[in-house]
Amino acid sequence: MLSHIHILDEQTIDQIAAGEVVERPVSVVKELVENALDAGADSISVEIEGGGMDLIRITDNGRGIPADQVQLAFFRHATSKIETARDLFSITSLGFRGEALSSISSVAKVDVVTRTADSLSGWHYVIEGGTELISEEAGAPLGTCFTVRDLFYNTPVRRGFMKSPQTEASYIVTLMEHLSLSRPGVAMRLTVEGKLRLQTSGSYSLKDIIYSLFGREVASHLRPVDLEKDGMRVEGYAGEPSINRGNRGGELLFVNGRFVKSPLLMKAIEQAYHGLAMQHKFPVAVLRLTMPPELVDVNVHPQKTEVRFRDEKIVFDLVYRGVRDALFARDLIPEPEKDEEAKQEKRTAAADIPVRPEAPKPAVSYAPPRPDTFRETVDYRVDADRRLLDQILAAPGPSVSAISPDASPAAPLTPPASPGNRTTDLSATPAPVPVESPVQATLFEEKILSPEKESSFRLIGQVFDTYWLMEYGDWFLLADQHAVHEKILYERTMRSLKDKQATTQQLMPPLVLSLSAAQQEVLRRFESSFTALGFEIESLGGREIRLDGVPDNLFSLSAKDLFLDMLDELSEERVTAPSMIDEKVALMSCKAAVKGNDPLAHEEAEALLKELLKLENPYTCPHGRPTMIRMSKTDLEKKFKRIV
Repeated sequence: MLSHIHILDEQTIDQIAAGEVVERPVSVVKELVENALDAGADSISVEIEGGGMDLIRITDNGRGIPADQVQLAFFRHATSKIETARDLFSITSLGFRGEALSSISSVAKVDVVTRTADSLSGWHYVIEGGTELISEEAGAPLGTCFTVRDLFYNTPVRRGFMKSPQTEASYIVTLMEHLSLSRPGVAMRLTVEGKLRLQTSGSYSLKDIIYSLFGREVASHLRPVDLEKDGMRVEGYAGEPSINRGNRGGELLFVNGRFVKSPLLMKAIEQAYHGLAMQHKFPVAVLRLTMPPELVDVNVHPQKTEVRFRDEKIVFDLVYRGVRDALFARDLIPEPEKDEEAKQEKRTAAADIPVRPEAPKPAVSYAPPRPDTFRETVDYRVDADRRLLDQILAAPGPSVSAISPDASPAAPLTPPASPGNRTTDLSATPAPVPVESPVQATLFEEKILSPEKESSFRLIGQVFDTYWLMEYGDWFLLADQHAVHEKILYERTMRSLKDKQATTQQLMPPLVLSLSAAQQEVLRRFESSFTALGFEIESLGGREIRLDGVPDNLFSLSAKDLFLDMLDELSEERVTAPSMIDEKVALMSCKAAVKGNDPLAHEEAEALLKELLKLENPYTCPHGRPTMIRMSKTDLEKKFKRIV
């Protein structure tokens, strides 16, 4: 190891700088395509070989580079995008740091041919490993063609860290998908090993690009998003909850035409889907935000995929409201398919849950009336200064008072006395089958689940002591009684929290607990959240507390375990009080709801259906499972070969 300080040579400096800008072949493609977009190109072609390690060629029809500036473009921090530090706060271009060409040329062999509109001839420039080899006049079409060969040829250690050519190529395919979504007006073409992998027409239609990239299944289940507020606009598409992913790969976000990875925006999207998506599932959304450049800082990281917003609350609310409004749009009419074959594909692709085509049993089992699940008279405090809690509790819900149908019983259900004796299948969605099947997603489009439509429903009966059979117009519906009841109980409890009417069950004798110092601090900070759920807590001095009362809808849940779990979860920075309350209410509602294999009286089913139709979101239980699915009369006639 050297013991004295010295200044590095330019080539070493360039290679060190290249480590931040040029991580792998996809970095080269990103920088050069973004340069083409900044140059006004509306047609860009990308060719790669060997995963981009052997060859990357990018051709565009942009403005080109003036001959006398080609050499200058390869100097470090040479750029036409900004001039002073003040310009960093008003960036409208994708590139601005002036590092890309210098970094690429220091670790690869670069060949450039370019011509501007005001020049009769072009310019040919070759630079390898930072050393200029050719700079001469040459014939060329308008625009620029970059050819990058032998990436990392002079840094074999870096080259050894690359993955297989197929994997590196997949990164480039993903990048080009993002770029094509960010600029639907630009025709883009990607060729991998001589085979066409991606092509867009530049028709300015974002939905057409989504269709070409993700297929009919996704494109036919999108809701348009378009909201403008405070000088900012969010537009694009949000997928219906039925199309979801196991990760956040379907959440594609663009700010002023730049693909970004923003935890803030992802949180806003996922919060908009709250109560609609299954747990551990993520939505599909392609959203583009436009705002004055001074409101967003893109100079956070050399990769320029991280951004900061001047007012995060306004941006969060804009995205949240835009997506939420799109999901609950009441007058949204689905686009007609172009032909009957396309309709057939859509029905088949959208199939989620197969149903056995058996006639329902003519008789139903009638269970005795049951007492009301929730009492209505205990005061509590709500931590009202927490914005997220306000958002969770903002949705209107049904009245806490029991429904009174014409026939008795008039009260909602309570769980069986021994819920442990029955089991409820919470993953009751079978695998898709390649035939037309009931489609839960379409319930979102026609808004048939509303109080105004109650008289149009005809409750037929119960099958397997778990599902209700109903008729509505030309539709045959199946409802999951557990999911329906769970949703109703959840909304009742959340409504009682909003109205400050906690429901508490007194413990006899009280429960005495000894807390750690960390648990005491968490309890001090979030005591109002515990009170909101119905806990009555008394300090005994030192580290001991006494639980005099607990939420009365715990049922099979242990009061001690629930209390300590809440303390542990709130001690983690990533968990907020509102999200914790929501999770626990959902858990308690699940435990309290009527189970599968539990016969219901016809009047009880009608009472629950009536209450379900009053909810803003009657489509899913708190965990995201559908409350009901449906089949059309036409679907049934096709299955019985009455029509073909």
